[in-house]
Formats: sequence, C-alpha cells, structure tokens
Amino acid sequence: MIVGNKVLLCEAKKGGYAVPAFNVDNLESVIGVLRAAENTGRPVIIQTIPRTLKYGGIPAYSALVRALYKGNPDIAIHLDHGGDVAICKACIDAGYTSVMIDGSALPFDDNARLTKEVVDLAHPLGVSVEGELGTIGGKEETEAKIRYTEVAEAEEFVARTGVDSLAIGVGTAHGVYKGVPHIAVDRIEEIAAKVDIPLVLHGASGLSDEVVTACIKAGISKINFATQLRQAFTQGLKEGLSANPDAFDPKVYLPYAIDRVREAAEAIILLCNKNA
Repeated sequence: MIVGNKVLLCEAKKGGYAVPAFNVDNLESVIGVLRAAENTGRPVIIQTIPRTLKYGGIPAYSALVRALYKGNPDIAIHLDHGGDVAICKACIDAGYTSVMIDGSALPFDDNARLTKEVVDLAHPLGVSVEGELGTIGGKEETEAKIRYTEVAEAEEFVARTGVDSLAIGVGTAHGVYKGVPHIAVDRIEEIAAKVDIPLVLHGASGLSDEVVTACIKAGISKINFATQLRQAFTQGLKEGLSANPDAFDPKVYLPYAIDRVREAAEAIILLCNKNA
C-alpha cells in the first residue's frame, strides 16, 4: 500500500530499524528505488525536494510513483524540505501521502507556528507531517554554523505542533562531506528518550555503515539519502554511454543508470534493516 510516513516510521520505531527515504529526480531513479524495495521486500519512502518539483512539475512525480508501484512492499510519497504552506498543500493535492515543512531557519516560535499550520492542514486528510528543529549542514547553510537540536526545545516543539516525525540537527550535512563528519549520537539518544515520535536523520550519504547503525540504535527511524543515489545514477549513465558510444536511444544506455540506483538503494535498505 501507499501510506503516510507515520505508519512506516511508527513500525520502524517499534522494531528498532529505520526506513530509508530516497530522493528521486527522474523516471530512472524511481524505477531503481522501486525495484530495490521489491527485491528486498522492505518499505521505503520516495521523496522529492522543491527544486526537483520545479524541474518536473509537482503532479508528475506522484503520478509516476503511483503508475510504477506494484503494491508491495508498503511505500510513502513524501515532500522533502517544503518551505511554505503552499508547496505542502500543492503536494497533498497531487497525492503525496506525507510532507515535510522545514521552518528550521526561523525563530523557534515561528517554526512551531508554521509547522502547526501544516499539521492542521494535513492531518484531516490523512497526510503525515515531518518537521525540523536545529540545522542540517550543506545546501541549507551559508555562513551559519550547524546548530544541534536542543532536547528541551524538541519536547516543546513536538507538544506544540503535533508533528508526526522530527528531523534533528546532530552534525549531518547535505551533499558530499569534506572530511570525516562527527555525528552527535548521544544527542539522538537524549532526544529519543524525551519525545515519543520517530526521529529523522538528514544528510546520510557518505556516512559510514557503523555510524548509520549507531544512529538507528540511538533512536533514528527515518534516514534520508540523496547524493548517494545521484552519484550511482551518474556512474551508471557514464557506464552506459561508454559501453554504447554510438547509441542515441536513451533506452540503450539509461538501464545502466537504473541498475546502479537499484544496487545502491538495495545496499542502503539492507543496512537500515539490519535489526528488523
């Protein structure tokens, strides 16, 4: 079934594993992720960022996933890093089963108010909502320092908003890491002990398997992967073009990209489900 994130993540929280959330950009990445889910039999979240939606159109991605999905295992269709109520509403109208409203750059009260507004919009329609508190490095950042999520603020934020899951800042970053990242696993444990909703880790591409496993053990139930899949797609595309230098039909060389995405997604799924 296609369900909301809340369904998948509450099961993950109970089971001590994490559901991987894959950012997709095109037909080929959707096919690759869905094949990986089918091959492993484990749930996944397929998500898009606003920049992707601007590129392809909001209705296109939900329709694409729904057209290709074969009914098993359970999946969710999620908006990643929605910046305002309007894009959340547009995604809900287009058939997304989960949305993220990211007000993390706002003052605490404004973030809570914005998140509550989206929760009030989404919940009557059966749509799950993810919020964010603290900051994630990489593409969201300019000169600002990464700010870890404070435990007391997380408690208050969850109570005030009624959000279904919470992305927390613990030292991760979007994009490619420069050097070895230092993830505050102890902060994950502290927050998980105080809030009763699933916690989300952004910026997992490039983290070691050991760190990912430690984060799951500490209380993470959803882990986002974007760069790793884009790298796999690009590698496969290059292989396909190299193996077929005279080809001009995309159907000849793009299957290489699909297969590399599938392989990368399968490895991630198995890693996230080691304790399932």
